[in-house]
Amino acid sequence: MFTPCNRYLLVEREIKKEVKSLIELPEGSFTTENRFEKVKVLAISSGIHPPLCPDNNIIVLSHMIEEVDFGEEVVYLVLENHVLGIVGG
Repeated sequence: MFTPCNRYLLVEREIKKEVKSLIELPEGSFTTENRFEKVKVLAISSGIHPPLCPDNNIIVLSHMIEEVDFGEEVVYLVLENHVLGIVGG
């Protein structure tokens, strides 16, 4: 289990449906045609206050999502101040 610290949010990216392309990308790659991405918050660091909480769907800039691979798993992190908004209620 990974616990975020220092104002980071642990997020889950939506797997994009396969798009036909002239360029082959490695399996598991994320392609974004839009500069914004909707992600689901899985966990938050202790310094983050409401309204951000686990299970929120949030909008972030795609290039601000950090992929961290530490061998056992790959996690995706976003800083709190890179959140543009919360989707839904």
